[in-house]
Amino acid sequence: MTLDMPTISAVSISVSAILGLVLVFTWWRERTSPLTGWWGVALLLMGAGIIIAVVASRNNDADLNAFGQAWMILSGAIMWMAVRQFEGRSLHPFWIVVWPIGLLIAQFSGFLPTFDERLILACTVMAGLSLAAALELAWDGSERLISRWPAVILLIATGLGYLTWLPLTLTMPIREASLIFSSSWFPTVILIVTLERIALAFVVLAMVKERQELKQRIDALTDPLTGLPNRRALFEAAEQLAEHSKYLKGDPISVLVFDLDHFKKINDTFGHRLGDRVLQLFADTMSDKLATGSILGRLGGEEFAAILPGANLTTAALTAETVRSAFQMSAAIIDDLPVACTVSVGAASHDDIDCDLGTLFHRADGALYAAKSSGRNRVEILSMHETVCANTARAAPAMQDSDSPPLETPLNTRHYRRARPQTTLTPRPRRGVPPLS
Repeated sequence: MTLDMPTISAVSISVSAILGLVLVFTWWRERTSPLTGWWGVALLLMGAGIIIAVVASRNNDADLNAFGQAWMILSGAIMWMAVRQFEGRSLHPFWIVVWPIGLLIAQFSGFLPTFDERLILACTVMAGLSLAAALELAWDGSERLISRWPAVILLIATGLGYLTWLPLTLTMPIREASLIFSSSWFPTVILIVTLERIALAFVVLAMVKERQELKQRIDALTDPLTGLPNRRALFEAAEQLAEHSKYLKGDPISVLVFDLDHFKKINDTFGHRLGDRVLQLFADTMSDKLATGSILGRLGGEEFAAILPGANLTTAALTAETVRSAFQMSAAIIDDLPVACTVSVGAASHDDIDCDLGTLFHRADGALYAAKSSGRNRVEILSMHETVCANTARAAPAMQDSDSPPLETPLNTRHYRRARPQTTLTPRPRRGVPPLS
């Protein structure tokens, strides 16, 4: 079946214009991602370039045809730029305009006297821009967008499609622009490229929507002040740990619950702005002092918590003391003000990670209550054989106050096998903060 070139051209122009307008309108209405808007602009330029090329072919005008091809190349360069911006990388404007300008210089300098030579150069540049855009998307796989790889595949297919034009041009040359209407292969490749253009437009919309949904989920699971996971995220991570506990049986697990001492008094004395600084400082201290693999978050107010997979009670106590002493030093003076904020810590442990984490949190909370009742600025531990009672929760002898000598018990450095649940979030905001899904 022979395809009608004027009809295929009309379809390609209409599709490019409609998709471009839809994408630009979508970006104007929602302003979610520049990728949508720039991709729409590129499609509009593509449609304009096809119109110019068709008019030039009707009139057999080589110079005007070169302008049409330059507009199409500019469209591909803008798509490349849009993908780089989507991935957080900038592109100098020079690399956007150099390709179409280069084609025009070659045309008006007499280096491209025939239509086939212009077509070979234009196809090569368009293929390179499509493959460059595919490489930009494939470069960073840390952000788990399902629609990313269909976009990569389509961009590669588009680039390779342009390259397949080269042997066709050499074996079945068109020679003059007016002869494209009688070409046996040109309408077919135009149709294929048009279909790929439609698919890419929908995939671009899907990527933008997927990233927006991902950002909304991250915002819903992140405490905006400290950047730590919030209470909901912390317990979701605990549920994930419970689901993967079959890979971790036999390893201990500990829970630490932190509460800043006299925090209301700090707010009343120094103001809520400084109080926010204190909360951020403690979040930084937790992230710095807790080992990678620990699950930490803000429970609310001045209360924080951490889950330590693979840590026994001794290791948990040492870790809690490290955080307590480091925070006491860093929060002694803030902005030349004698804040002297401290933290009380409750620690509880179990000898098998396949345990009821809810109960373990309850026990750690009981140890925290004992630390508060015993004078604050201290660590209280609760083994799995002790009951949750302030009268029976024992303080570690070497952790009574800041003047106590350091613990002599060595840290437990045994490595543990931790399952890596699938996650859809971007790289962790702080060291020690687990991925959320």
